[in-house]
Amino acid sequence: MNLKLVFRIFAGFLVLFTLGGLVSPEAMMDSFGMEYNEAVRIMFTFTAMVQAMFAFVVWKLPDWAGENLTHVGSIFVFMALIPVVLNVYHVFAGNLPATGAFYGEQAVWLIFSGLFYTYSKK
Repeated sequence: MNLKLVFRIFAGFLVLFTLGGLVSPEAMMDSFGMEYNEAVRIMFTFTAMVQAMFAFVVWKLPDWAGENLTHVGSIFVFMALIPVVLNVYHVFAGNLPATGAFYGEQAVWLIFSGLFYTYSKK
């Protein structure tokens, strides 16, 4: 495995999360212990659009960064931790329940942070 592949796999997960939110938003919300309604449906379309755009940028970053990819990878160590910090905050604030999906998602972000760290150092 190399850093370019980590970026591509990360982009793939972003696409997977985006498709999950578009194809089955009710199930996704339910798995996190949240309620789905019309306002959430509208917001999902906007967040899916932004997430899809970000996934495209992440996919292209290895090509754009070239030899500087390790510098970008070092930034993504922290970028992958942003969702963890936000999600943990919401659980401790009582806004979200700590469901199995919550723990699974945190594991994904932590693994990616570790991968970006490991392969940015090589």
